[in-house]
Amino acid sequence: MLNTRLEVARSVGMPLIKMEEHLDQALTQAAAMQTAAINGRRRAKLPLEAGEDALTLIADATAQLLAARKAVHQAHRLFRQEQTNMGLGVVSYGDYGDTPEGSSSTRADVAPLHVVQAA
Repeated sequence: MLNTRLEVARSVGMPLIKMEEHLDQALTQAAAMQTAAINGRRRAKLPLEAGEDALTLIADATAQLLAARKAVHQAHRLFRQEQTNMGLGVVSYGDYGDTPEGSSSTRADVAPLHVVQAA
């Protein structure tokens, strides 16, 4: 029974960790692309508004990625509680994807990140 429960936990945990990794990679790529676009505009001596609409869309997509990342982390905590309910306690799947209690998204002393619209 314990082995079956461990297999079930791993079958959920491993894809969950992959989701977290992929979201972080997508956010990193979005930041790299934005940096390249801004620096490229400057190097090519293009007008300030060059690429502005595309960058705005990428900023919107980045905000959506951040919202997805937060939802996945909340799900991670809920699945961790289910894992405890199954009698498994803490089972480590590696150093990536650890979402401990009191992480920044649940701490009262940490302000949430907001994407703001440029004036």
